[in-house]
Amino acid sequence: MEVNGEIITGIALIFLSGLFLYAGTINEAWSLLVPADYLILAIGIGFLILGIITLRGKKKHQIA
Repeated sequence: MEVNGEIITGIALIFLSGLFLYAGTINEAWSLLVPADYLILAIGIGFLILGIITLRGKKKHQIA
């Protein structure tokens, strides 16, 4: 399985948003940032989808 930079970035952002959401359940100050955590999650999912689309595009145009 091939992995590109977009997939790595997407996984890292999804993991980071999960940590931030968990911190929001524990700490009252972090709970104020929950909307931003969902934004980070959405960006991470977007990067993950972009990476998958990029890999599929390369496989279609391979000659060998």
